[in-house]
Amino acid sequence: MSELALKERLTASDWTFRGVKANEGIHAIHSYPAMMPPPVARRLISELTKEGDTVLDPFCGSGTVLAEALILNRKPVGYDINPLALLIAKVKTSPIAPAKLRAALSCIEERAAFQGEPERVANFPNIEYWFKPEVILNLAKLKVAVEIEEDADVRDFFKVVFARTVRQTSNTRGNEFKLFRLPSEKLRFYKPDAFMSFKTIALECISAMEDLYSRVGDSQLAVDVQLHDSRNSFPLPSNSVCLMLTSPPYGDSRTTVAYGQFSRLALQWLDLWEKDVDKESLGGRPSPLRCEIPSLESPLKEIKMLNNQRAGEVEAFYQDLYQCMTNISPVVRLNGFAVFVVANRRVKGVTLPTDKIMVEMMEPMGFSHVDTLQREIPNKRMPLRNSPSNIPGQTDVTMLKEHIVLLRKRSD
Repeated sequence: MSELALKERLTASDWTFRGVKANEGIHAIHSYPAMMPPPVARRLISELTKEGDTVLDPFCGSGTVLAEALILNRKPVGYDINPLALLIAKVKTSPIAPAKLRAALSCIEERAAFQGEPERVANFPNIEYWFKPEVILNLAKLKVAVEIEEDADVRDFFKVVFARTVRQTSNTRGNEFKLFRLPSEKLRFYKPDAFMSFKTIALECISAMEDLYSRVGDSQLAVDVQLHDSRNSFPLPSNSVCLMLTSPPYGDSRTTVAYGQFSRLALQWLDLWEKDVDKESLGGRPSPLRCEIPSLESPLKEIKMLNNQRAGEVEAFYQDLYQCMTNISPVVRLNGFAVFVVANRRVKGVTLPTDKIMVEMMEPMGFSHVDTLQREIPNKRMPLRNSPSNIPGQTDVTMLKEHIVLLRKRSD
């Protein structure tokens, strides 16, 4: 298909998908910050690849792109630096017969209910701040009961159930990605039941897995999900990826989406917390900009005039992002596609045109810009306005639109 025909076909589509939930089917197994809407991934994979093609998501998060690729009979490859995200992504791409999961759930419940006090209870800083004593004990029993499971895929499935249980029974406020403790007046009457929560969540997750299993059965497709920092070269052959489809981070995790805070308690309980995910994320550490990005020059100058430190954080993020692009470029095959779903964040009231910046990064690497499609962001867990300056009365609009930046690797 010519680029003109492809552009006409894609622009004829409505990319907002109003009324479509991001947590339907297998995607309901565990929430995750800033998930790519499954219909967006599904349509792009359907339009730009054929069965058997390799689809890469170098910032795979909880695996929306990977699960949709599997359902469409493509080969999913996903990388991320967050161990919780990778656990969820692995489970979302490992179909298991629901009957097997129900039998395992009965065994886990029995083991947890009748075991004595575990030999080892989780012990990490402020555990008693985030969990009540009875919850700590019962979570420890559930953890042991899950870890005894012999089948690795089933064990990982119930680790995801456990991760959700940890969050649901913690002393954190609901519907928040960042860690905020419940106010003392609510904590006084708060009595979470870890066993009951685990069973309820497990049944919900089994139902989600049932949807996947009904679509793909015992799929024999090889799924590659690895802990990997995309600032480093990928363990992939050159020219092997037909479609690179991803929604990269909006900016440094400290000031945008706090993936690490969202994951921390579950990772600590699962003994997977080794590094602060937010500090390890793009822009998490100082790094001066070493590439030319024309669309960034003016906004960066404005931000420097307002706050030099914030300008440095912006530079670090885009330098890290550029490094990732240099690793993505070689693995995409000739005439293959690189698609980025991005939002243009604001820093100190200045809009950063990430959609244009992505094009300027990729064109010198051998990619041509096919089109940039816009979609409104419905039902985001984000207020219409926020207060980035933390000064009373000063607010700014948040990201209300996303851009689907479509590039194709030139064969000339």
